[in-house]
Amino acid sequence: MNNDITPSQEQALLRLLGKVMEVMRDDRPLDPEDRAFGTLESANVFRPREAGATYSFRNNAFPDAKVELTTWTDPLDYSDDRTRVRAVPASFELWFYDALAGVNRRMLEQRLDLATYRMNGDVRREGNDLGPGLPPAELRHRYRYRANAGEHGRFPVDVELTFLDPPPNDPSGKVWLERITIDRDYPYLTPAMRKKKREEQNQKKRQTYGYMNLCTGTPCPETGVWEGWTDSGSTDVMEFARGQIFDAVRSVSLEQGGSCPMIVGRWFWLCSTNEKSGTLWKGIVLEG
Repeated sequence: MNNDITPSQEQALLRLLGKVMEVMRDDRPLDPEDRAFGTLESANVFRPREAGATYSFRNNAFPDAKVELTTWTDPLDYSDDRTRVRAVPASFELWFYDALAGVNRRMLEQRLDLATYRMNGDVRREGNDLGPGLPPAELRHRYRYRANAGEHGRFPVDVELTFLDPPPNDPSGKVWLERITIDRDYPYLTPAMRKKKREEQNQKKRQTYGYMNLCTGTPCPETGVWEGWTDSGSTDVMEFARGQIFDAVRSVSLEQGGSCPMIVGRWFWLCSTNEKSGTLWKGIVLEG
């Protein structure tokens, strides 16, 4: 195997990895047209009825390499309707089908700002060397890292470097870089767990905004669906945009139907606009 990395390839590699870390760790916006990734070749949706896609690139510095960045539905958006949730970066893979020699692992550790420990689920493990693989892949050698947190990062990031050790009869002693993966460590949530988180979040917002005495004539602090109250209890429900002035409240409960006088009342958080569709309020199913 004779495929030494060139200076121009090293610059392209560091530029690519730097851009990926900006997106994955520093939470910079993803621009699939950014030339640091290469030329966008495809964007394939891989989860039906959810946001997200796998972007595949062709990078001229590494024409035979697999370069992919995958996004998926934001796990911290607890909305039940996943089609309305935005996509967020999830994973990156750079696979050199023809492995590169001359890539310094210590240099990658420094440039990517990687820690001297790794995560095994929720357990911290000191060190990064996972050792060589099992036969017949005993030359494959993996190193796993938790990236040091960025100033604007929202999620932990894990990095894995895969090298090929030289065979015993290779006098060059060269080590080849085969693969780099970079993943965000998102929390795993089932639909039931999301529902519980959503209820907790709405209850917290309802309590927080409740202390603000949000009544007719005051500006709305957050776009969402709000519940109107009078001295007779909750009588109204309405969607308001952030900054919009809260309206008067029905004097007769909406569930009773018909027109009625509107009076000064208070407004309490009910749910986000993404959660409006299908939300049950006093026996009424709200429409999105």
